Amino acid sequence: MIITNGFHTVDALAPASRTTEAYAWLILAVGTGQAAGTALAGALSHSPQVLAALPAAGAATALTVLTVARPKLGPGRRLGRHRRPRRSRQHAPAPHEAFPAPAHGPGH
Repeated sequence: MIITNGFHTVDALAPASRTTEAYAWLILAVGTGQAAGTALAGALSHSPQVLAALPAAGAATALTVLTVARPKLGPGRRLGRHRRPRRSRQHAPAPHEAFPAPAHGPGH
């Protein structure tokens, strides 16, 4: 669920022309965070009290980032691509309308 929220936040904050790069940075940050957290947990495994504080420190960091980003995530924000209204398109004929069936019956 946290990863989903991260992608939603990137979609809301990144300019439309830079979303691919923004998603790449998010994936890099997640991988780096997992590697650093694993290394830190291994180094601190001899001290259970400090080890128990790591999830709280991660949660505090995430809360700080979301609090700072809140003005850009609230009402009036730019909608993500999947929520933007579609442009009206010309009516494309259905396959059966494009090539009508030949008329059958008397006189044809």
